[in-house]
Amino acid sequence: MMPLPDTFDDTARLDLHMHSTASDGALSPTELMQLCHARGLSHVALTDHDTVAGVAEAATEAERLGLRLICASELSAQWRGVTIHVVALLPDGPQGALIDGFESQARARDARGEEIARRLEAVGLDDALARAREQAGSDRPLGRPDFARALVAAGVVPDMASAFK
Repeated sequence: MMPLPDTFDDTARLDLHMHSTASDGALSPTELMQLCHARGLSHVALTDHDTVAGVAEAATEAERLGLRLICASELSAQWRGVTIHVVALLPDGPQGALIDGFESQARARDARGEEIARRLEAVGLDDALARAREQAGSDRPLGRPDFARALVAAGVVPDMASAFK
């Protein structure tokens, strides 16, 4: 990983918020770095939800392509009873309590996924956990979008907006 630059002069070549399949993105960390390179970016931050699990893979490809990758994560937090997401740039990588926090968040996401699956099965979506896992396409913790896609794929709802409603 490379350190943050002193200044960000050319913001048209900068993207500090993107997700890979390490959380809820559609591309692997390698594929994402390739897309960033193809689009002419110079500085990027991989900000998967509550994890840096994709950063090592992204770093290998970023170095090969000459991209400056900044380790980062989009942290989930509660503020006044509302879940908010904060992008944290971590040029020195995660340290101390943050590492424990990532592990705790992964466990909480697993438990939340099991509860969502239980509730969806109670209203008629058979094998909801397996269907959401299929939509996720990896073994990362499941998120609400995975269950929403499972509902659409099963024909329970017509689109993602209806699934979230």
